[in-house]
Amino acid sequence: MKKILLLATLIICLQSLTALNPVREYEFTPADFGINFEKVDIKTNDNYTLRGWLFHPEQTSYDMVIISHDGEGNMAEMIEVASQFMSLGYNVLTYDYRGYGESDDFEINTKFYVYAQFATDMAAAVNYVRKYHSKCRNVTLYGKGIGAALSIGVATVKSEIRKIIADSPYSTLEDIKAKYEKEKGVKYMLPLGFNKFLMEPLHALESQKGSLAGILFIVGKDEAIYDEKTVKELSK
Repeated sequence: MKKILLLATLIICLQSLTALNPVREYEFTPADFGINFEKVDIKTNDNYTLRGWLFHPEQTSYDMVIISHDGEGNMAEMIEVASQFMSLGYNVLTYDYRGYGESDDFEINTKFYVYAQFATDMAAAVNYVRKYHSKCRNVTLYGKGIGAALSIGVATVKSEIRKIIADSPYSTLEDIKAKYEKEKGVKYMLPLGFNKFLMEPLHALESQKGSLAGILFIVGKDEAIYDEKTVKELSK
């Protein structure tokens, strides 16, 4: 399969991505902005229930974007992104990982950079769309930070995913751990016994068999951690 890998450099100041910071209460909801949405329950294969928000554009559409946040706060931080996709004619599903927002309880150690269970949560969001919105044949994953990296891993094992928008992904967990220690002086813990083909974009892209039509990488200019070198490596 011919890969279409695009690199976008944003000349903006991106928010520094930190370790996990789960927030239970939504500071605001789509209703505060006058946006119609539906609260949905998403079931994982290990019996967790996740809170999701489903948005529909004004015109009937069979395109869907699933948005995954970076582990900082909760999905309320992604309302603006969701509204932008809606204005382009997409249905949008946002959701919270376990331990975030109104999703089921899950003990999170904020010294961890990511949990392997978040990939399970993302896969559940994809399964939800496939089960309840099967007419949406064109499904795109948009993720930021850890959400970007996990989107790449999940997409390589979900044939219904054709496109990815990866905003500030890491390449491997050891690489991102080393960068944070060097640039920020912070040591993060990593999960043990994880599936590198699911959790690490570098290995996921090497293993994928050809279902992806394209990946759009987004990276901030002069970023020291989520840098151009990383996405160029992933684009090979």
